[in-house]
Formats: sequence, C-alpha cells, structure tokens
Amino acid sequence: MNKRQALLIGLAAVTTPFGRHASAQPKKAQGSNTEATLRDTIVQFEKAWNRHDVNACLASMTEDVWFTQSLDHYGRMKGKAAVKTAFEYDVKNTDLRWEVKAVRMMPDGTASVVLRQVGLIPPKTDGKYKREDVSDPSFGRWRFEGGKWRLFFFTSHKGWALDEMKKDGMQ
Repeated sequence: MNKRQALLIGLAAVTTPFGRHASAQPKKAQGSNTEATLRDTIVQFEKAWNRHDVNACLASMTEDVWFTQSLDHYGRMKGKAAVKTAFEYDVKNTDLRWEVKAVRMMPDGTASVVLRQVGLIPPKTDGKYKREDVSDPSFGRWRFEGGKWRLFFFTSHKGWALDEMKKDGMQ
C-alpha cells in the first residue's frame, strides 16, 4: 500500500464517525417567523373572524394596530380599543374571505401582504351570501411579536393599499 492509499484510509476512518452522527441529527427546525407561519396566521385570523370571535381577532393584532377600511389621516382607527369599537359589529355579523395575492418579507423583519378581501354579508340562501363586498387590493403589514405574527396595519381602501404596495415594492 502506498502513502496516498494509507492516508485516504486513515482519513476515511477518522471522518466516517463524524459523518454518520451528522446525518443522524435532526434538521434544524425552521424559525416561526417564516412566510409559511405568516400565511397560517392569516388563515387563523380569517377563521376567528368567521367564528365571530372578536377577542381572537384582536389577539392577532398588535396593541398599536391601525386597521381601517377607508383613508384615516387622523388615526381614528389606531389601537385595539379603537378597532374593537369600529369593527366589533362587523366581526360578529359578517363573514370574511382573505385571498393572499403576494407576500414580501421586509428587511426589517416585518412582512407586507397584498390581499383580495371579500366581506360576506349574511344571510346565506342556497349557499350564496346576500351580498359580497370585494376590496381588491387590500394591504396589511405584520410583525413577529411575542412569538407569533401580529397584524399592525391594514387597509381595504384601494388607493391607500396601492400607495403602500408601491412603497414596499409590490406593484
């Protein structure tokens, strides 16, 4: 056996145990602040709304949330208390469908989401709602806080949504 073969056999003997242990180790778990967990959070928000669970909807928002259907230059819809006052009736009496059209993970750790929102107005007759109000596009911003994604900005106002999309490079 020449030196090269001996060296290769020795190297194989030394590295084989390490390779075996490395492959047996579980893969590193993905962080919870991923796009996949954000998309799941959005689905959970929609389900909470459709259960008419106001508190569950509010729990998926930040304390400083700004949630509006129209231009709100005066910030009247800022904070959970204002959102509850303005939207409690809607949560209790309508259904909601959010169709995610685009997600952009931002450099600051937040995420911007473009949605097609459909407000579904009961009662249902023959499987159809009395009325469907479409807001396309709608726009939301989410941040990872307290171990989960939380909504901190939302508008279903088309013009405002388009402006925010442009700011975030999503148009």
